[in-house]
Amino acid sequence: MKKISVPYGNRFVELRLPAENLCEILVPRPVALPGTEEGEIERALDEPVGTGRLEALVKPRHRVVILCEDITRPIPLEKILPPVLKRLYVIGVRPKNILAVMALGSHRPMTTEEIKAKVGEEVYHQISVINSEFRDERKLADLGIAPGGVRVWIDRRVIEGDVRIGIGSIVPHPVAGFTGGAKIIYPGVAGEETVAQFHLRAALLRRNVFGEEENLVRKEMEGWVDAVGLNFIINCVPDRNNRIYKVVAGHYVRAHREGVKYSKEVYGVEAHKEADIVVASSHPMDLDFWQASKAIIAGERVLRREGLLILLSPCYEGAGPHPNFLKYCGLDEEELMRLLDNARRGELSPHEALPLSVAALLIYVRKRVRIAIISEGLRKEDVKHAGFLYFPALNEAIKHALTLYGEGAKISILPYGGHTCPYLGKEGGEVSCPSA
Repeated sequence: MKKISVPYGNRFVELRLPAENLCEILVPRPVALPGTEEGEIERALDEPVGTGRLEALVKPRHRVVILCEDITRPIPLEKILPPVLKRLYVIGVRPKNILAVMALGSHRPMTTEEIKAKVGEEVYHQISVINSEFRDERKLADLGIAPGGVRVWIDRRVIEGDVRIGIGSIVPHPVAGFTGGAKIIYPGVAGEETVAQFHLRAALLRRNVFGEEENLVRKEMEGWVDAVGLNFIINCVPDRNNRIYKVVAGHYVRAHREGVKYSKEVYGVEAHKEADIVVASSHPMDLDFWQASKAIIAGERVLRREGLLILLSPCYEGAGPHPNFLKYCGLDEEELMRLLDNARRGELSPHEALPLSVAALLIYVRKRVRIAIISEGLRKEDVKHAGFLYFPALNEAIKHALTLYGEGAKISILPYGGHTCPYLGKEGGEVSCPSA
C-alpha cells in the first residue's frame, strides 16, 4: 500500500493507494533557484526585454500607476515593489504621484490587512494602494470597441496615469493560456462587461487552452492593450513553493513570452499515459471554487475519456465571488449553448455572462469525463446540483473509483493541480503543451 501526502490548503491529506494502481505523480519540476531573490529582481530590471530600462521610460513629473496581482495569485509582491519604487524615487518621482492598484478582475475586494500583507507594511504607508473597480461605472472609463467587438471599460484611475507598470506572475491559466503580461490590464483592471467578454471568448472556443500562450483569447487580449497602454511589466515565475525562480521585465508581449519559457520549465510536466482516474489538488489555488476549478481543467488533459477526475480543495470562501457559478455548472449542453448565444448577442447581463462563461469550461470537461469533488467549503447539495459527484473524504472517493473502473485502474495524482500543466508525451499521444 502506497501512502501519498497531497496538499489540501494549509495542510496535507494522506492518500492510501495500492502500489499497482499508481500511474504517475505529476508535480512541478524542481529548478535551480537564483543566488538571491533580490538579485534576480534587480537583474530583470537591469536587462528588460523589448523596452528600455524603467529609468528611461519615466520622467520625474509622471503620475505612475502600478498594477498588481491580487490575493488569488502567488506573486511575492512585497519583494518586487521595493526595488521598483526605489528606482522611481531615484528618477525623482514623488510617492504622492505613485498609485498601486490591486488588479481584481472580478474577484472580491481585498481587505486592508490583506493589502498590507501583500505589498508589505512599509510600502503600504509610502504610497496609495487601492482595489480596482469593475462594477461602479462612475470609476470606469469607456474606451470604445476593441478588435473582436469587445467594449472596453477600464478603471478610470488607471487611465489617468502617465505611465502604467504591471507586476504579476506567469503560471498556467485556463483562459489566457498563462497569467502575466497583458492580463494585468485585461481582465485585471477592466469593467465587468469587458471581463465577461474576455471569458466568453474562451467559452466560445470550446477547447482546453490551459498552457497555450498563443491561443486566440490571449492574442485578442494583447491587441486590446494598446487602447490603454502598458509601458512596462515585471513578471515573476515562482517555483511550487512560491520562491522566485525567474523574473522577466520589459515589453508586455516579448518579455512575457520569455517568462512563459521559464514557466514551462517548472509547470509543464510530461505524462506518459492517460489515467483512468486523476486526483487533482487545487493547491495553491485554494481560496474558492472559482480558483480551484483550474485544477479540473489541468487534470482533464491527462485523463482518458469517461475517466474520473477527483478535485481536492478546501474552497475556504465557498463557490467564490459569483453566486450563480455552481448553478450554471449544472446546465445541460443545449441550455448552455442557448445562454452563451444570448451572452454573445448582449442579451445576458455581464453579471450573469461572466460566471456562465467560466462554467462552460467545466461543462465541456464534464461532457468528456466524470468529475468528483471533495471540499469542506462547498455544500453537498450544491455540488450535486452542479452535476458533480460529492465525497466527504479522498480515500472514500478512491474506493468508489476502483469499483467503477476495476481493481486494476490506473491513478495519476496532481498535488499542485492549480498550476501544473500536464501534457501527454510521445508514448501517450500528442504533445499539446511542450516544455521549453
